[in-house]
Amino acid sequence: MRQVPALDARPFGIVGNGRVARHFQHYFSLLGLPVCAWSRRLEASSPPDALASCRTVLLLIPDAAIVPFIEAWPALQEKRLVHCSGSLVTPTAEAAHPLMTFGPELYDLADYQVIPFVLDAGGTPFAELLPGLPNPTFSIPAADRPYYHTLCVMAGTFSTLLWVKLFDELQRRFDIPASAAHPCLARVTANVMADAGRALTGPLSRGDTDTIASNLRTLDGDPFQAVYAAFVMAYAQRT
Repeated sequence: MRQVPALDARPFGIVGNGRVARHFQHYFSLLGLPVCAWSRRLEASSPPDALASCRTVLLLIPDAAIVPFIEAWPALQEKRLVHCSGSLVTPTAEAAHPLMTFGPELYDLADYQVIPFVLDAGGTPFAELLPGLPNPTFSIPAADRPYYHTLCVMAGTFSTLLWVKLFDELQRRFDIPASAAHPCLARVTANVMADAGRALTGPLSRGDTDTIASNLRTLDGDPFQAVYAAFVMAYAQRT
């Protein structure tokens, strides 16, 4: 029988105290994996001292701070350094980007376990990079990571801004609670997940140019007019 190597009992190191860091700490806690955390706000000792017992250190800090942080603490380079940025490409740390949005509330174990991690092709296998995590993984060329992250931002961030716009205008202009649009949001999400290629509805999918022109006129003076027009152009080029 093939012998399964014993799980390394050394704790994971987590650098950072933001939303993603809190989610990772919670996830590791749910899995029963030990963690040592360090952040500038909460820890008086140096990172090498605070993380001395760790084999793997996750750098869950802003993208622009990752490489300077590694350079400022060269002793950490003796450890396996992992960043979770979707766009950063650097030889100083390996990439493991969770394809997920992390809200203010912590999630259940089942929600964390289904998060896919996107790695750089040819890098350390996930089972060695983050041992003990059962998540699915995919690999992409490192050079494509910035484009991959752009797609994630457009899908997640931009769609959120559009729904927030609807919620705000319903409440402010028409005195309709935002919750009235929640069933629509749930159905849009379900339809996209069920069959993305057939989920699109509305004047773009119908080729209804009169309605599109009318929609654009109602947005005179609103910065979202340019957003609408950009989507019209993007859809026309796509189709």
